[in-house]
Order: sequence, then structure tokens, then C-alpha cells
Amino acid sequence: MDLPSVSKESIDVVSTKFDKIIADVSERMNYLIQQTCQSAERHHEQCVAVADEAAWEMDRLRTIIERCDEIELEFAKIKRIGEIVKEFKNRVSYLEKRV
Repeated sequence: MDLPSVSKESIDVVSTKFDKIIADVSERMNYLIQQTCQSAERHHEQCVAVADEAAWEMDRLRTIIERCDEIELEFAKIKRIGEIVKEFKNRVSYLEKRV
């Protein structure tokens, strides 16, 4: 089977077209790489912002929990004071009955 003869000019034309296609593909790849990097950077910045906000909210919640614990202790103190007052009232009542 004989191959058709190919002229130097037609090889040059095909080579030039191939080089143009390779250049276009390379340019498109570079553009897509750039867009991907920019998108990844934006996504990273958004994730950092969300993480920072979550950390701030967790700190705020820890503060609220600490305050609730303090209030709970104060209520326990008030309850104990109420018990002491009740004991004093009982003692006074007992002493009044004795007198």
C-alpha cells in the first residue's frame, strides 16, 4: 500500500495549525489554572472567615455558660441563706414559746 506523497508546504501548514492549537490549549489551560487558583483562594478566605466567626461565637457561648454557672452558684447561696433564715425563725419561735 503506497502512502500519498505529502509536500513540504502541506506539512508546514499542518505544523503551523498544530502549533496554533497547542498554543490555544496552553492559553486556555493557563486561564483555567488562574481561575481555579482564584476560586480556591476565595473559598479559603470564606472558610477562614467562617472559622473565625465560629471561634468568636464559641468564646461568647463559653462566657455565657460561665455567667450561668456563676448565677447558679448565687442561687445556691440564696437557697442556703433561705434555709438559715428558716432555722433562725424556728429558733426564735421555739424561744418565744419557752418564754
